[in-house]
Amino acid sequence: MGTHVVVGYDGSPEAVSAVRWSAVAAHRLGAELRVVHVWGLQGQLDVPPLRTASAYVRQGAQEVADEGAQVAREQSPGLAVTAVLDDGPPARTLVGLAQDARLLVVGRQGAGRLSGVLLGSVSLGVLQHAPCPVVVVPRTQVAPQPTGHVVVGVDGSAASFAAVDAAVTGADAIATSTATRLTVVACWQEPPTNRSLVSWLAEQPGTSPADLARQAAERALDAALVRLAGAEGVTVDGVVAEGPAARVLAQHAERADLLVVGTRGLGGLGGLVLGSVSQWLVARAACPVLVARGAA
Repeated sequence: MGTHVVVGYDGSPEAVSAVRWSAVAAHRLGAELRVVHVWGLQGQLDVPPLRTASAYVRQGAQEVADEGAQVAREQSPGLAVTAVLDDGPPARTLVGLAQDARLLVVGRQGAGRLSGVLLGSVSLGVLQHAPCPVVVVPRTQVAPQPTGHVVVGVDGSAASFAAVDAAVTGADAIATSTATRLTVVACWQEPPTNRSLVSWLAEQPGTSPADLARQAAERALDAALVRLAGAEGVTVDGVVAEGPAARVLAQHAERADLLVVGTRGLGGLGGLVLGSVSQWLVARAACPVLVARGAA
């Protein structure tokens, strides 16, 4: 497990929120915080006669990184904070700097008001390729009165078990003087009727599709609760709820400090695929969302 937290900073309101959240989390985790500004002009200005301009641009970029580090120090006095300036494609650079990190944190930075894009390209790129859990922070400040509540979604897959494990780290990151509560949510929906389903019902008249779906959700919840049996410092409860997973989880997390979900795909830079439920929640949830790493 890494000993530091990495957060991306570009001066935007979303990035300020991300740095503030990261400063609190790193302090509670006992980790160093590295505030990274990526200026994205690698090699483009380092040739005559543009070297002078390059120096000015680099100086300005360093000031942005230093500004982000100062935001973190003001949020959590006494925290070990380092300002990091790097260049290159922002998402790829952040992923590279997070190879041994405990968490990688970014702002949501969507432009939904203008173009309908709810998740920024850097945030999405980081989510697709990061080697560690990623936290996406919406454009809100750290809650002045945190609830100490973490919500995690499970479906019985390996990816959701990774989310359960990450939820414990998330609970540590938002831990307050009050007890931290971890709610495990398993969702189910009745499958749509089709020819194969009708045939199956004819052969299995005693079990409805709804019963089957609900039982699968109950098994997923039970497995998650067993996995959390030894967790210290958290009160664990479980919920089986009917409805679309994304909307059900969003509702349960409306007043939470953190929502934890899993992802699926091939991993690494080869093309990790962010599941539709996770992507919907990252783009729209009211609270920060932690996306765990784990194969489907």
